[in-house]
Parts: sequence; C-alpha cells; structure tokens
Amino acid sequence: MLRDQDTEADFQRFLRRVDDVTNLLQGLKSPDSAVQEKAIAETEKRLREQGASREEEEEEEESRTTVNRTLINTSGTPRVQAADADGFLAALEKDAKERAQRRRRNEQLANALKEQGNEAFRAGDFALAIQRYSEGLEKLRDKQELYTNRAQVSARAGANSGW
Repeated sequence: MLRDQDTEADFQRFLRRVDDVTNLLQGLKSPDSAVQEKAIAETEKRLREQGASREEEEEEEESRTTVNRTLINTSGTPRVQAADADGFLAALEKDAKERAQRRRRNEQLANALKEQGNEAFRAGDFALAIQRYSEGLEKLRDKQELYTNRAQVSARAGANSGW
C-alpha cells in the first residue's frame, strides 16, 4: 500500500511540474511583453535552481559533466514577425492557388488515364488497363474510381489466368 501512495505522490508532483511548464510556455508566447518578461525571469530562475540541484548531484557522484544552458534571444522578434506577416500571407495565398491549379491539371490527366484504362479493359487488354489506372493514381492518389477499377481488372485478369 505504501508503494501505491509513493507512486501516486510522484505522479501528482509530475503533473504539477507539467502544469508549471505549460504556464511558463504560455507566458513566453504571450503577446504582452510584461508577461513575457515575467515568464523569462521565472524560467531563468528555475533553470538556475535546476542547474544548482544538478551540480549538487554531480558533486555527490563526482562527475565532471557540464550543463548546457541555451538562452533564447527575444530581442527584435515581434517586429520581424509583424513585417513578414503580409509577405507570408501573400506567399501562402500564391502557394494555395498554385496547388489548386496543379490539382485541377492532375485531375484532368487522371480522368483521361481512367478513360484510357476503361477502353483497354473493354478491349480485353488487362495489363494496359492496370497500367493506365496506376498512372492515373500517380497523378491523383485520392481518386477512388481508379483504385476500384484497378482492383476489378486485377480480379478479372486473375480469374482469366487461372489463379
């Protein structure tokens, strides 16, 4: 029973630490500079405390490893983000238009390849039909008819070959 209580206490301490770290991260991401500065000060304080406790543990173990403390440079970051926001949105819009245009083109090619596969199937050329459906899937992977048609041709080809 004591072990379960110890495990529960450890778990509760862990959850409190997770909550503390979450709150610190939210403070660091805050648009309010006063909140950010407070979160940075608290983070640095905790890192110093953690570093001190690690140093004590290392002295006890007679280890000579060092702690790497990386500081985050926050100066100038908000101004750069605000200036780049319009450029980012313009690039995002351009990319979306290019992707939509490429999708329409690939959809047209996939439909043409599907029709060629249907014609090959009607002619009894199962290998060519499978090839055309597969080429169509390379152009547009989410076109369900191509998967269905390819599976049906494969089943028909397998039935005719005596599988």
